[in-house]
Amino acid sequence: MKRKILCCILLLTTMMTGCVDQTNVEDVSLTLILGIDLDDDDNLLVYMSSPVFNKEARRKEEKVGVKSVTVRNSRELFDTTVMALTSGSKTQIFLIGKRLLKRKNWIDYLDPFYRDPKNTVTTRIVAVDGPVSDVIFYKPEDKPRLPLYLTKLVDTAYRRNITVKTSLQEFHEQTTEKGMTASITEMKKTNKIKLTGSALLDEQGRYKLTITPHENKLLRIMQHQKKGEFPFTIAVPLQSHDRDKHWLSFATQGIKVKTKVRHDGHFIFDVNVKMRIAVTERLFPFNVRKNASKLQKSIETKLKADFERLIKKTQTAKIDPIGFGLYARAYTYPEWKKVQNRWGKAFSKADVNVKVSVTIAGMGTIK
Repeated sequence: MKRKILCCILLLTTMMTGCVDQTNVEDVSLTLILGIDLDDDDNLLVYMSSPVFNKEARRKEEKVGVKSVTVRNSRELFDTTVMALTSGSKTQIFLIGKRLLKRKNWIDYLDPFYRDPKNTVTTRIVAVDGPVSDVIFYKPEDKPRLPLYLTKLVDTAYRRNITVKTSLQEFHEQTTEKGMTASITEMKKTNKIKLTGSALLDEQGRYKLTITPHENKLLRIMQHQKKGEFPFTIAVPLQSHDRDKHWLSFATQGIKVKTKVRHDGHFIFDVNVKMRIAVTERLFPFNVRKNASKLQKSIETKLKADFERLIKKTQTAKIDPIGFGLYARAYTYPEWKKVQNRWGKAFSKADVNVKVSVTIAGMGTIK
């Protein structure tokens, strides 16, 4: 009996405490999209998009932009205009203007997200090629609310490996990891919002270059990230000096990647990529059943050139979004230790040998 009475008292206390601490949803302005950018005078601009939980409101989404000195200070400025208290615990998308991304120490603006436990670190971080305001104040008539639209757009593209999907937590891990550099989603607003691929950052977290959706698939493969779909459409060379474009589409049914490293005066990486594919489209006459090996060789030649072009691009920029530094540290630690604080420069001088092996496992219903 005493136990039952004690349990009832504890339950009643918990219920009473919950009632005291509860906050009505109408009294909270949930920031679903947060954006930061710089104006022409290099002043910090902070934008917010939040849902409106009011029956009398015609528009169910509230968008505000303020000029602030810090992201935390912007919350006080938001509270002077929005109807409820601003909260960042449910933020889905964090937009960053490319103008700001190129500045030194811009990462300092992320401090409140990592310091305040009430803020979420699962927010998707996205670079914007152009003014962030163009995205925040975009009102598509044939799309759901902007937070839902952008979140779904990023998640769907990530499943097709068109772009990376980096949360604030993952971004913090990438920027503090000496063996690789960070990569985040990139989008652009023209007459509509479009994902342009992924933005690659340097060792200080500054923007360096953008890779296309096709290059992003190659990046993900070399990162040993094989989740989702990898659909490819490429122009394969059927002859050694063939200038005609023979377009071919295929989907991967299995990918295996092995990366080895050694040091001989400089770092040498050997990347072996094996792919099982199924042909989904072929816009040229070819007997795949009889000449499968010839087509496989053409695909291997094309993909090998694409891999090498992407690697060369990152080496020229002195960045390592693939994470070759992780292998250098794991297997050649004495040499890695000497260059760990300037890995980008050391990687730019490394040799990366890529080998691609393709096996056609399916040709479709039409042979």
